[in-house]
Amino acid sequence: MGGQGRSFASQVLVFFAAAAYLGWGVWSVPLASGYIDPVQKIRPQDEALYSGISIGMAERGEWLTPRFLGRLAFVKPIMAFLPTAIAVKLFGETLWSLRLFSVLCGAGALLLLYRWQGLSAVLLLAANPLFFLLARRNLTDAPVLCAVLLTIVLWTKSPRGAGAALAWGVLTKSVAGAVPALFLWKGWTRVVAFAVLLILPWHLYQLAANRDWYWKEHVLDEHLQWGLKTPENAAAENHLRFYATRAWAIDPALTLLAPLAFGYCLYRKRYVEASWLGVSAAVLFAFGYRNATYLLPVFAAASAAAGSRVHWGLAAVVLGYRLVSAEVSFVPPEPVPNSALLTRFCTLKRTKTLLIDGVEDQFVASTMHFPRIQYMLPGDARTLAPSNIDFPARRIIVDAKDFQNRPEPEETVVVVRSAADIQTLIDKAPDHDILLKEERLKDLRLGGRKLFGPENGWVIAFAQAK
Repeated sequence: MGGQGRSFASQVLVFFAAAAYLGWGVWSVPLASGYIDPVQKIRPQDEALYSGISIGMAERGEWLTPRFLGRLAFVKPIMAFLPTAIAVKLFGETLWSLRLFSVLCGAGALLLLYRWQGLSAVLLLAANPLFFLLARRNLTDAPVLCAVLLTIVLWTKSPRGAGAALAWGVLTKSVAGAVPALFLWKGWTRVVAFAVLLILPWHLYQLAANRDWYWKEHVLDEHLQWGLKTPENAAAENHLRFYATRAWAIDPALTLLAPLAFGYCLYRKRYVEASWLGVSAAVLFAFGYRNATYLLPVFAAASAAAGSRVHWGLAAVVLGYRLVSAEVSFVPPEPVPNSALLTRFCTLKRTKTLLIDGVEDQFVASTMHFPRIQYMLPGDARTLAPSNIDFPARRIIVDAKDFQNRPEPEETVVVVRSAADIQTLIDKAPDHDILLKEERLKDLRLGGRKLFGPENGWVIAFAQAK
């Protein structure tokens, strides 16, 4: 471990080659596009969420407190947003700047894997479609993987360095960044103590500045309710079936290699590699919420464990096959269905609030600088918000019949149960532009509103002319 036999020149080459490989064409990949779950066809909605938060931080200069659609948003710790906010401030608001940090972290992860395990491990992970997708999106997965690998590499060399890397991981994705502390024990106290010193300040600041919201959303919701319990929106399969089907669909080669590599590492007493792989797999079953992206650490650990036994030429063949077969592809995937209409609409520079039918935009609208955005969602105000924060009492979520057009961030989500509720909103908000599914028009009376579109099954009804 530590890059024995790896020249400095070869490490520089690996990093820049990895950055070019992961970064090529990210400026043309639509926001929140592609599928992080190939079985359920789930898009990376969080990319638009994190991008909207980071853009807002850069615009306001509010570097320590994330907000989304006007409200506090402690969905992740500060390092999930701050590096991207800084990139936006420095380089402007582009798809490239939004994804820059994730691409660099993906390249950094491959460099660290090369230093630790060699070229075969790098090629196996680079060929993994999930790693390729996540490292090219503004998400937390590539940064936390880089932080975990850096922690492992530095653990026995520099307690402070390992502690700083551990803190980076925890401040990016909370407990997911703490995985190395579960299986690396030599010098554990010094590493963890230094990490805690770096982790605490932001949490203490938010506990003092935004105590109620921070405690209920970040601690109770994100860690206890969503982490340990099974939320209502989780897939119907049990954990084993869920992750087995997705692992096979994403990367059958690493799925087959993982148990073989685990057994080999135990036999050869390579306990660090075996422990990382074993703990990463066990963590999948510790969380109630099931998410295909949680497989990335398992794939990375499997690449590390198998790297020394797979010839680099064979690993290169796997990568080449994935590129030729387009399992790993630089071709931009399809954007979200209504993004083209939203992009055209954005150029009109309207000054009205935009009311959006559903979240098929995957929150992409939150990055487009509309004066204000509200979402119409089906259901009930109480059942829609299984949270320790009472969103209905704060009027952040309201039923259509109670809509009063209150100022931001109130009434961010308006609950509708039928076309009659949508009609109520149309009547109550004559000064709103409304993004609707085209199929709804037959059931609605738009009055004097003009239509913009349709495009891809979506249409925007302009506010009524006065």
